[in-house]
Amino acid sequence: MPRSTALVRALARSSAAAACLVGLLVLVGWALDVMVLKSMGAALPAMRPSAALGLMFAGGALGLRLRCGASPRHRQLGTVLAWATAVVGAASLVDGLVIGGMRGGLDALFLRLFGEDGFASPGIKPSPLTSLCLMLLGPALALLDKGSPQRLSWSDALVALALMAALLGLNGFLLGPLVTPAVPFFQERSMGLHTTCMLILLAVGTLCARPDLGLMARLTQDTLGGFVARRLVPVTLMGPPVLGLTLVVMHLSGRLSHDAKFPLFATVVAAGGATLVLMAARALDLLDTERRRATTALEASEVRFRTFLDTAPDPMVVLDATGRVRFANAEAERVFGYRREALLDRSVELLVPEGLHGPSNPSATPRPTGGGRMVSGRRQDGTCVPLEVRLSPLEGEEDATTIAVLRDVTERRELEKLREEYVGLISHDLRNPLHTINLRAHLLQRALHERKLEREGHMTQAIIHNVEWMNTMIEELLEGSRLESGSVTLRRESRDLGRFLEEVLERDVAPDARERFRLHLGCSVPPVLMDAARVERVVTNLLTNAIKYSPKGTPVDVRLSAVHDQAVVSVSNLGAGLAARDAARLFDKYYRTEDGRSADGKGLGLGLYISRLIVEAHGGHIWVESEPDQGATFFFSVPLDVASKPGSTESEATEPEAVRQRAG
Repeated sequence: MPRSTALVRALARSSAAAACLVGLLVLVGWALDVMVLKSMGAALPAMRPSAALGLMFAGGALGLRLRCGASPRHRQLGTVLAWATAVVGAASLVDGLVIGGMRGGLDALFLRLFGEDGFASPGIKPSPLTSLCLMLLGPALALLDKGSPQRLSWSDALVALALMAALLGLNGFLLGPLVTPAVPFFQERSMGLHTTCMLILLAVGTLCARPDLGLMARLTQDTLGGFVARRLVPVTLMGPPVLGLTLVVMHLSGRLSHDAKFPLFATVVAAGGATLVLMAARALDLLDTERRRATTALEASEVRFRTFLDTAPDPMVVLDATGRVRFANAEAERVFGYRREALLDRSVELLVPEGLHGPSNPSATPRPTGGGRMVSGRRQDGTCVPLEVRLSPLEGEEDATTIAVLRDVTERRELEKLREEYVGLISHDLRNPLHTINLRAHLLQRALHERKLEREGHMTQAIIHNVEWMNTMIEELLEGSRLESGSVTLRRESRDLGRFLEEVLERDVAPDARERFRLHLGCSVPPVLMDAARVERVVTNLLTNAIKYSPKGTPVDVRLSAVHDQAVVSVSNLGAGLAARDAARLFDKYYRTEDGRSADGKGLGLGLYISRLIVEAHGGHIWVESEPDQGATFFFSVPLDVASKPGSTESEATEPEAVRQRAG
């Protein structure tokens, strides 16, 4: 909580407690006929019982409204006390203006209850200002929560009027001697000093009750206006009363003649006003100096940032929230052929016609993401250029500014094409001799088994195992190359994914490990269009990894749910989990964690990479959520079969919000 907010809340609590305490002491003074308690001083006018009761009601209402986590019952009680304060104020006003406050009305009723027939000073009439303040504070307390930080509320207006009425009574009480030489001014005014002080304190406490709303929000906010208001408003409101009290004390002590009071008051007020102006000017100078320093530092940082972008080896553009170019570096000029002045304020689709996230609404805001995406760019001469797009949001920018790195991958595409051809040739040349080795090894194993040469048979089995392992690696290389090149045609068919998972668990999981898997199927998950053989490869890979990297005997949960227009499959294990750096690169080509290398040194690190390519070829996503020592959950999503999905029914999501956002 900011320091200013904490201070105003403490002031509000103090105001509520003081109002209740003073009101209670005054009522006790009337009940016991103790003049000191009635007037809080022998020379001051007594507070009327109705005013004391109003203070107690108002203080109770304010205290209940300030309670942290107040129940509806307490809030309702606070509202009742607030309106009771207004009723007491209205009754007192009628008592003073109509009945006269002598032998009838609310105060007379209290006096009869206390066994008295009248006031100690019957000539004193009730002050209408006291009643008016209570009438205004009551509705203000009842409407305390009706407001917003941007605009003033009815509660603020009522409190401001009550504060002005209380200040009018206080200034009349203290500054009256400046214009009249009458000495017994204390006895001539019925709104006592303690009464007006408590009403001012209650008004200020009501404003402070909600420091995040209305007028007080403007005073407590960390802005230039709030900074100046916090220093000037208290002084301007309380300066004249404090000065008047000082002059009264000097007059009573005989140190100041009546003729000198008013000129002295005017002179001190003028000097005080000039001092306030100088203080405000000094505060504004300090703030302006800090602002200039911050602006200079910001401009220098922006120059360094733009220099860094301009000298980057990749094309970079800065986009605003609507996808329009705000900056382009020199490499972007070279790759696309446009001068940067021609790119400013133009849509990024001028450079990437399909958009940074594929075909979309031109007015849609591009979503920043840390991953790369292959798109086709267009130069000024109309030729196409393959690009890898990476988006990064600028931290602290309120207008959702994004940096787009558009890397030209023409040379990389050519190298990848050569690599694919090379891998295809090598793989084809290796498979034929391996097939021959595998066939001859099986024949040799059979002959050794017939001659009962067990030791030589085990050695032959090792040869067969390694041949199968090499065949698997070659198949992974070929599959990865085919998927990367986009030459794979998926054999899609509409399948019930829940039934499909049951079949995979039954068919591809060893019997001794099958009991560790727990399958949880969501309700009414529509079918999906998928290449069953390749999706089976993804599921089997995730299931195998879950068993491999989780402690023996621990369960593995497999869940299926529908999230918007996607079917989401998750596989959770209770293993050691993944570090953040491993989770970010787990689906990259040839990447293997330290635990993966130690658990199985024969892998190439292509299993999860191929799984990612298969899922993305289906139009889905694959990701992992994990923390060290907290296990890991692998997710993949594939689109639902729209033709089979009911148009009026939306499947319920059973995964957490993070899953819904990523799957969507």
